[in-house]
Amino acid sequence: MTTRKALLPKAGSSRPMKAGETPARLNSTEVPALERHIEVDLAIKSHAKRLHLGAFEMLELIREAIDSKFYERFHFADAAPYIESRTGLAYRSVMRQLQILDGLRALPPGDLEEAKGVLAELGGHRAAILAPALEKEPAEWREWAALARQGSEEALQEAVSSALGLKGRGKAGAPGERLLAYLLTQVPPERATQVSWVFREMGKLGDPQNPMNPVAVLLQLVDLGEQDLGAAGIVREGRA
Repeated sequence: MTTRKALLPKAGSSRPMKAGETPARLNSTEVPALERHIEVDLAIKSHAKRLHLGAFEMLELIREAIDSKFYERFHFADAAPYIESRTGLAYRSVMRQLQILDGLRALPPGDLEEAKGVLAELGGHRAAILAPALEKEPAEWREWAALARQGSEEALQEAVSSALGLKGRGKAGAPGERLLAYLLTQVPPERATQVSWVFREMGKLGDPQNPMNPVAVLLQLVDLGEQDLGAAGIVREGRA
């Protein structure tokens, strides 16, 4: 006579237990199922990291298209409409992401793949804040990445601004500093370093020990612009 063996319910089975039935022990190699909210959260993080890693490849191609002016082959006068038509993203947003690529390019070649993974985990916004610091201090990129992981985005921005010699966004500072800080948020990201440099160096022209504040520099730039217009025969009304 063949004896029918009782089958233990499989892990995760929804079969109700019979009265007096002893629960089966999990095999030592089995791992309890994660709660759904944790499972979903981990999956989102994993997909986001892959998304950011894939974005680096796209950014490399965009940088090449801009630097080589490939957009002209498709009858675009400049890069902005070409990039927006091909990516569906705002040009300003893409330029901010290119800052991340430029920051990566400044790092030691042997660290590049590791750094890509780290920046992908940080996410696009924090990585974009961090990028100028990577260009300035590439050898300390791991320390910067650790700071980006630990603190708030505001604290990270303050630290990067300090490393670049800029005042933090929320600080009053000397007259004109808030004007310059505002201008730097309005210009295309790839021009911010140039604008900051021009204001800093022009401010030193009169007296390097007592540089002009940004308002005075702006007025000087206006005067220079008016001189160039006058040389072109364009004179402001009321001025001979």
